[in-house]
Amino acid sequence: MKVLVVFIFCLVRSTFGQFEVPDALVEVFRPRGLRVSIPDQEGIKLFAFHGKINEEMNGREGGTFSRDIPKAKNGRWTFYDANARLKEGDILYYWTYVDYFDGKNKLGYPNDDQKFVVKQLLDKDGAAPSVTPPTVTKAPPQEHTTLESGCKASVTTKVNERVCAGEQIFHEDFTTFETNIWRPEVKFADKPDYEFVFYRAGPPNLQVKHHRLTIRPVPSDAVFGEGFVSRREKVNLAPACTGVPGSIECVQTPGAFLILPPVTSAQISTKGKWSFKYGKVEIRAKLPKGDWIYPELYLNPVNEEYGPGYASGQIRIAFSGGNEDLCRDLRGGCILGSSPAARNYAVKNIVKNSGSWSDDFHKFIVIWKPDQITMMVDDQVYGNIYPPEGGFVSEAYNLDLVNVERWRGGTSFAPFDKEMYLVLGVGVGGHCFEDRSDATKPWTNNDPKSQKKFYQAAAQWGATWSNASRLEVDYVKAWAL
Repeated sequence: MKVLVVFIFCLVRSTFGQFEVPDALVEVFRPRGLRVSIPDQEGIKLFAFHGKINEEMNGREGGTFSRDIPKAKNGRWTFYDANARLKEGDILYYWTYVDYFDGKNKLGYPNDDQKFVVKQLLDKDGAAPSVTPPTVTKAPPQEHTTLESGCKASVTTKVNERVCAGEQIFHEDFTTFETNIWRPEVKFADKPDYEFVFYRAGPPNLQVKHHRLTIRPVPSDAVFGEGFVSRREKVNLAPACTGVPGSIECVQTPGAFLILPPVTSAQISTKGKWSFKYGKVEIRAKLPKGDWIYPELYLNPVNEEYGPGYASGQIRIAFSGGNEDLCRDLRGGCILGSSPAARNYAVKNIVKNSGSWSDDFHKFIVIWKPDQITMMVDDQVYGNIYPPEGGFVSEAYNLDLVNVERWRGGTSFAPFDKEMYLVLGVGVGGHCFEDRSDATKPWTNNDPKSQKKFYQAAAQWGATWSNASRLEVDYVKAWAL
């Protein structure tokens, strides 16, 4: 009877719009125990899990495991079976189901034909999902030595020099804009995120005032005049351009469906001025609000020794879309490539029970070790990231990774074993937002006309932008391990 009800709900949902069931987090414990959960989202009223071990599901059958979860706990809807016994190599076939209330109707949404291969067993405890360390091949520990100052040396390096354990290695409270520390970008955005942005230095996009850094995205037409994005003449940012000389980062000519970036913004970094490897970074900031706006709080590789773009990895300290339906979800972790799978594989998230992450200031923290990255917000751990057996390169096929064979020459945590620099900025649109099945996203990521379609929808997203559509940073601090 329940399967029939689910089927009817699926027919009805096409009439009222679509909700996408979040992908489930599957955790298998030793010697026994199975936990499957999804993050809580506003509107979810029930979560159901149905699964079998080493036997494919016959459609939406009940399965060996079959349970309805009527209430979320600790920000997640969680199925748990303490007696389930699985071993490495087992395959869990399953489907999930959500009752979702969209404000008018409560409809049912399944997520069919799911599969999870058990690659490691986790130590059994009562911790929140994703914080139990799996057994992995770790980078060899560095021996602690004594520096000339007499202090104990840390595994942390700062500009390729060893530092004292526990030493504060960076402190910025934005009394003024320190040009010896920060480099403002001046360029048209390009790969790997293809954001719809022209990065500029100075007002109205970049400002340091009252001990606070403010970065605000502004429509290009509002800065340069109506019709700027489609003017039929070459725009050359040289000699101030910080992008690749002669490339589309520095020179663009609008024509046909190709337009100049419809939004101006700002991005600053410590590239060429300050970098480090391993340590703790804390940023106190208020995130921007407004459709398709997102913060750029990153660690980027200094020399791209493993290859260009995401082949050398990126650590996201905090990411949250400014849309009303996205701003409760905070994400952070490691970006391994440009494909959707590679952007999400090593990323953790935490969902705010009420309000959004852009309502107030929060402390966004990453602890980067030689064999582990810990994501925190306001001193709460919401995820740990470990390399799989064989390192991240072992997932190259599953994640559609390219040009990553160089990772085999690094540690088990490659590409996250090289010095990185800080990035603070605000992006808009581009590939940081996955394509959606509904009509609310005005562009698709691989459409060559995506930037123009976004520009044509300015009335839609522009109505959501306000004085809160800005990133405010109170301070940035970093410590050695």
